[in-house]
Amino acid sequence: MTTHTNLSWIALCVAMVATPAIAAPATADDAPPRTTPRATPSPGAATDDPGQSVEILITARRREERSQDVPVAVNAFGGAQLEATRTYNLRDLQQLTPSLVVTTTNPRNTSINIRGLGNNVSVYNDGLEPAVGVYLDQVYLARPGQTVFDLVDVDRIEVLRGPQGTLFGKNTSAGAVVISTRAPSFTPEAGGDVTLGNYDFRQVHAYLSGPLAGDTLAARLSFSKTERDGFNHNRFDGSRTQDYHDLGLRGQLLFKPTDAFKLSVIGDYGRQHATTAAAVLERVVRSYDNGTNFANNYTDRATRLGYTPAPFSTTERVVDVDADPRYKMNQGGVSAIADLSLPGNTLTSVTAWRYWHWYPHNDGDSTSLDAGRDFHQSNEQQQFSQELRIASEGERRVDYVAGVYYLWQEIKANAVNAYGTRAADWFLAPTVDRVVGAAALNNYTYVSDSSPVTNSYAAFAQGIWHITPSLDLTGGLRYTYKDKSGYFDQTASGTDLSTLTAAQQVAAQAIRARYGVANSYTAHTSAGRVSGQATLAYKITPDALSYATYARGHKFGGLNLANINVVGALAADPVIRPETIDSYEIGLKTSWANGHLIANLAAFWTDDRNYQSTIVDVERNGASFFTNVGAIRSRGIEVDTRATPARWLSLYASGTYDDARYVSYPNSPCPIETTGQVLCDLSGARLPGVSKWSGSAGGEAHGGVGRFAGRDVELYAGGDHSYRSSFYTTANLSSYSRVAAYDLTNFRIGLRTHDGLFDIQAWGRNVFDTHYALTRSAANTGAVTYTPGDPATYGVTLRTRL
Repeated sequence: MTTHTNLSWIALCVAMVATPAIAAPATADDAPPRTTPRATPSPGAATDDPGQSVEILITARRREERSQDVPVAVNAFGGAQLEATRTYNLRDLQQLTPSLVVTTTNPRNTSINIRGLGNNVSVYNDGLEPAVGVYLDQVYLARPGQTVFDLVDVDRIEVLRGPQGTLFGKNTSAGAVVISTRAPSFTPEAGGDVTLGNYDFRQVHAYLSGPLAGDTLAARLSFSKTERDGFNHNRFDGSRTQDYHDLGLRGQLLFKPTDAFKLSVIGDYGRQHATTAAAVLERVVRSYDNGTNFANNYTDRATRLGYTPAPFSTTERVVDVDADPRYKMNQGGVSAIADLSLPGNTLTSVTAWRYWHWYPHNDGDSTSLDAGRDFHQSNEQQQFSQELRIASEGERRVDYVAGVYYLWQEIKANAVNAYGTRAADWFLAPTVDRVVGAAALNNYTYVSDSSPVTNSYAAFAQGIWHITPSLDLTGGLRYTYKDKSGYFDQTASGTDLSTLTAAQQVAAQAIRARYGVANSYTAHTSAGRVSGQATLAYKITPDALSYATYARGHKFGGLNLANINVVGALAADPVIRPETIDSYEIGLKTSWANGHLIANLAAFWTDDRNYQSTIVDVERNGASFFTNVGAIRSRGIEVDTRATPARWLSLYASGTYDDARYVSYPNSPCPIETTGQVLCDLSGARLPGVSKWSGSAGGEAHGGVGRFAGRDVELYAGGDHSYRSSFYTTANLSSYSRVAAYDLTNFRIGLRTHDGLFDIQAWGRNVFDTHYALTRSAANTGAVTYTPGDPATYGVTLRTRL
């Protein structure tokens, strides 16, 4: 980067962060005034008042409540802790929440799981829906890729574990991540932060809020921009891969003509682009587990073509690709949230339209050979949702929430598989006739278009019966009807085969049929399902809450719009049935020492039938395709503790034990290291993407060091540590997909004024430079590759609030 560019960046950051505004008086927790409920200081945030507890306010049941009074397993994080720990996206949030797992090989291929359930970590299909719902300011984000952007001006995040379908508009059968941004204020305020770090890391956040018309109309503007060079070296052209460029804008208007009515209108836009070549070559499988030679493996192919691969490595970040792997992604939307207070009730309407566009370009062979020129699938998605609900207010014998919900979603997908001039040499066995192979595959391209369209209708209700002052019974029901239709249309083009002999033409067509030929079909499915839950909660003492919950949820099915055979005797059904989830949970929430120590425990058992994954069908000549495979089970224990043992110290620790397994999976595709078998029975084996043990812990200490410009100044230091035991990243549990256990440590130290005028922080993430993998797998060539996680990063942040 040139000096001129650096100076321009710094000038932009300073200009945005130092926007003049009238100083607002500091609140008790040193946060700006807000018009929506927010979390009080979270475990990692410093507390100035020795009498202040670490309890958190949440809205998990659509009303503001103390977290300790809600019989739901939940992790809640206020904006102060998210900023202090540099948690600006869901990928970083999982370091604070052991039961949450976010796996991202690229934004479209993002898997969000809670307690082992959510998305299949090895399958990404536009025709299916996630089981973990992510909500941004009450609006459901229908595609996982919409959650990969940096979060802007966040007030709090709540991670709700277990089915939540009777309170939220969209069905959320495994859990929900609820993100709330800061609302416009009627007191002028402004602030933000500027960060510079290694790998040429540059980041700026800024916000400006205040009244536009007295105490009736207020506005808020938020801005976020992050840029970073890549972590990996591409040997082919010397470039850095895995760079990151993210831009986010958000504008809000709050109209409050009376105390009984308010209307919020929110618009946002996000843009992101990066290079994506992150698969590092670790080793090559040369023989199967039984000792049989792995014929035509990666090394054999490279030797035959005179290609020298990048050196095998488990620590170096070197790749070798020639196809300019990259992606561009953008999204945006607008929503209107209206709240009307009536005697004893609040009526709420949430109307939203959003879009998400994804345009990738990938190297199809992961080498610098012109073999797999471009393999990718782009998406253009849009959605519209409308939710209406009524909620009781005040104290009454029965509290309730009820509503109706509608979601429309359309995804237009375009998949390209373009083979290069060396495709036959690389992809085909050396025994194939070279003339036939070259005519069949070199410069061959097949392109598919598909488009699933979803219409979802739901009605839901939940009531809380206060049987006695200490005993509550909560019950909820939800009916969802979903209609999904779509098409798949594939065309193919390549070298004219008419110059070959008749026998050669037959052989060439057989080769093309193995990869992709013209195919077209339509599909449709519709279904209605009833979900529900019942919770019995008992206040043992005012500071101890016990509860037991049973919930039934459904992860709806969909359409497998892929290159599968849907006609004839060997036809496969493109319709995938819903998963049915039965969840059982018991929990205990306790508060000690006037709220200075919080200790919570939850034990869960979840059964999931008709799990969606890949099978081998021996009745269809051993064809492998995505469908319902059997059943899985997830059971375990979660522990959450938070403490403020002294006014200068706050601590937290969370841990999860999750025994997640396939209960029935008799017809799985075998892993690459197995030969001589058509299918493998994985019943009783571990579920992919889930660590048996995971945990996080950390805290912050602070103390006064004097005064500056009439303001109290304090020194603070904090740290966070997370651990995950080993897990697999392919559905067939190949030993070459096993990611070893790893732990990460982050530190921070800084100086800040109590009123927030300035906060300067030096920070480091993964400070011990732990080398770990996000995913790991073996291709059919025997090449074992992995996607490395972020290395040690460090920098300095200057934050201000005016």
